[in-house]
Amino acid sequence: MSDSNPRLSELIGQVFDNWTGLLAEVLRHAHDAGELKLSVSPEVLAKHIVATIEGGIMMSRLSKNGDDLRDCLNSLRVILGIETK
Repeated sequence: MSDSNPRLSELIGQVFDNWTGLLAEVLRHAHDAGELKLSVSPEVLAKHIVATIEGGIMMSRLSKNGDDLRDCLNSLRVILGIETK
């Protein structure tokens, strides 16, 4: 979609840059507070999180089943060490 419209491509890129930038800040803060162990940079982990969420959304839309997104989100919880209730 955005390949044929350079302006749209630029806007979408800015959205993803902003999203990953804000997420990297949160991850850095959590790491500095001792709440999160990082084996990669906050920026790399933020990109991984965004890619996992976006991939889960796409897979769920294609399969018309929310289980794919839930599975992706659950894998992020494991990676981040977040316990679920």
